[in-house]
Amino acid sequence: MQPGDHITLHPNGTSTFKIVDLDDTHATVAPTGTDATAPGAYTFRIPRAGLVPTSAEGH
Repeated sequence: MQPGDHITLHPNGTSTFKIVDLDDTHATVAPTGTDATAPGAYTFRIPRAGLVPTSAEGH
């Protein structure tokens, strides 16, 4: 995975996030689509182990 990739936070997750930044253990992610404009939407850090690539990426 790399910055710009889209992920979910769970294999059955419905909200998608874009990877903004990565380090060895964590990623900074931002909501995408309609979730990006939802009240309370914000960028946050999550352990890399929690990232699930979306099937739409085609990688």
